[in-house]
Amino acid sequence: LAESQSRPRRQVLVGVGYSMGAIVLSNYVARSGEHCSLDAAIAVSGGLDMRQNLNFHRSMRLWQPMLTFGLRDDMLIAKYARFYKQKLTRGQFLRMLRTTSVSALDVEAIVTYNSFNDLVHYYSEMSAMGDRIAEFGLLDTYSNSSECVADEWGRIANTSIPFAVLQALDDPLVGWRTIGTDKPQELVDSGNGNVMLFLTKAGGHVGWPLGLNPAANSWKWMSDSVRDFALAVDESIRSMK
Repeated sequence: LAESQSRPRRQVLVGVGYSMGAIVLSNYVARSGEHCSLDAAIAVSGGLDMRQNLNFHRSMRLWQPMLTFGLRDDMLIAKYARFYKQKLTRGQFLRMLRTTSVSALDVEAIVTYNSFNDLVHYYSEMSAMGDRIAEFGLLDTYSNSSECVADEWGRIANTSIPFAVLQALDDPLVGWRTIGTDKPQELVDSGNGNVMLFLTKAGGHVGWPLGLNPAANSWKWMSDSVRDFALAVDESIRSMK
């Protein structure tokens, strides 16, 4: 991103993130504020406040086990087992092998390994809206081990570029509450009004299948939405020159 500042100004740089990549991108856009190296960004199926997924119990029971096994076996164990064995105790390593949900895996593989205070602390740091007081009564159940700002919207209000969030309300992995608020209009009006929410009733997680044979169109709707957003930003920037 630092090198992107030397690119010809006729080029527009739009960041696109999917799922975990969308969470990381959102956090970068919010934290970097006016120093953001992108011209625009769009996050697809990635929550703005991942603390809210702690209350997504149906996902933990039904969908997350399948994802967890893949993350644990194909990523953490296959590639990084030696590092975990060096830092974790035998008991901690065994608990990581027995996890069946993403949140449980995050506790054993991320929180413990990286010395976060707890899971809420980790999710607060990784989320674009993680520095706000959590809505939906979340912290009535989970303690808030991360400091929350007095400002209502926190770092998300520092967004300095056009930033779109594309999320399906029926996402089985990243629940709709991870939008972070039940006041979406106030969210998009926060700061300088650079945040845009594109919320669909259906679409799943990084999906939005089309027609009776979804494989025929693959991820066309999602990809077209990202393309159209980037083209609109490019057109807008060019019209202001």
